[in-house]
Amino acid sequence: MLIDSLNKTYKFLSHLYQKAILLVNIKLVITSLSLGFICFNIFINFDKLNQTQLSLKVVILLFIAYIVSIFSLVINAVAWKEIVIWLGNDKLENITIPLFLRTNLLKYLPGGIWHFIERFRILSNHISAEKAFASVLLEPFIMLSAALFLIPITDFKNIFSLFYFVPAFLLARRWRGALIMQLAAMKLLQFKKLAAGFTFEKKSFEYNYSESAYPFRSFVLEILFLFLKFISFWLCLNSFYEVNYTLLFNWASLFFLSWSFGLIVPSAPGGVGVFESLILLINKDPIPQESLILALLSYRMLLSISDVTIPMVLFVRKILAKKLIY
Repeated sequence: MLIDSLNKTYKFLSHLYQKAILLVNIKLVITSLSLGFICFNIFINFDKLNQTQLSLKVVILLFIAYIVSIFSLVINAVAWKEIVIWLGNDKLENITIPLFLRTNLLKYLPGGIWHFIERFRILSNHISAEKAFASVLLEPFIMLSAALFLIPITDFKNIFSLFYFVPAFLLARRWRGALIMQLAAMKLLQFKKLAAGFTFEKKSFEYNYSESAYPFRSFVLEILFLFLKFISFWLCLNSFYEVNYTLLFNWASLFFLSWSFGLIVPSAPGGVGVFESLILLINKDPIPQESLILALLSYRMLLSISDVTIPMVLFVRKILAKKLIY
């Protein structure tokens, strides 16, 4: 029954895709508008931005933010390793972290899916294509679930915030199979096109979990990853403006909400444009606009540098290891 539903979904999406090539890509429009909004804010505040001077304090805080950002990527890789293990692939424990860190840079390629494709390609050499696909699919969903989970915790004034907990509950055993199939339907077209020979079978998603019916370890690690991301952002923010620490939870809630939208909406990697636009639009703290813009630009720059740093370190380490062998 579930497979028939998936097949119907796939046929519908295939038909929709044929027509969609004649239409405007909504995600691209949203990203373009967001980037345009940021550029506009930079333009109207350009004189004030140009007057900003980088003191030693600013440099030190930004450097610490950079180190925290690198550490957050490592935690994110460990979280993915736990997802792969949770899905019953213990033998892949040693390759998942290097694979994640090495392929993370591929998200900057057009399409924003190539890091998933490469991870799927490598994993499918060791396990079934279906299990490899599930391992790749669940990682961004667990990240999103963790981010949404943190919003009501940091901003518990609104009772409707309880709905943010729903994605986290979908990871439970009862809804796990249906969740993976729905995620598969969303990504099936792209993977079918780029990964030849990929098929689904219902039995491929009926896993036997020996330790836990819920991915607690990966979920907690993703929460830690997001907190480190926020700390990096907070350091960038305080580099250009001393924010009142009584507003820490408000900023955390805003950060996690904006980060979640950035993960869902954009066609650009890392939520670039959407994340920054939401921060600028929703923020209620009377922080100078130029200071907030500088913080956002610095944070984005540090994230990009961090994404480049780790693959470079792994590459150099690999070269040095070969030289030592020979």
